[in-house]
Amino acid sequence: ISADDPAYPPLGYWRGYVWGPMAQITYWSLSNYRHLPRVQVAMDAMCQQMTDMMMTQWNAHGHICENFNPHKNATDCSGTKFYHWGALAGLISLEHQGYYE
Repeated sequence: ISADDPAYPPLGYWRGYVWGPMAQITYWSLSNYRHLPRVQVAMDAMCQQMTDMMMTQWNAHGHICENFNPHKNATDCSGTKFYHWGALAGLISLEHQGYYE
C-alpha cells in the first residue's frame, strides 16, 4: 500500500519499518528464483535500496540502525542507533555480489 493512501496505517515498532533480518530472509527466499529475470531485477533493487539506507545512516551519523524508517525523507534511525542485525542491510549486497556465501 502506498504511503499516500488514506488507508496507510501509522508506523509502529513492528509495523512498517524496514528490518535487516526480514530483508535477509526475503533475499534468501528470492534467491531460489533468481533464474527468473523479474526476480533478479527485484533482488538487484532490494540490495541497492538496503545498502543505500544503511550507508546513509552510517555516513551521516555513524549508526547501524536496528530498523530503518521506510520514508525517503527520514533523517535518522527508528530504533536503537547501533544494533548488530542492522548490518544485514549491507550484508545482502555483499552476498549478492559474490563476496560472501
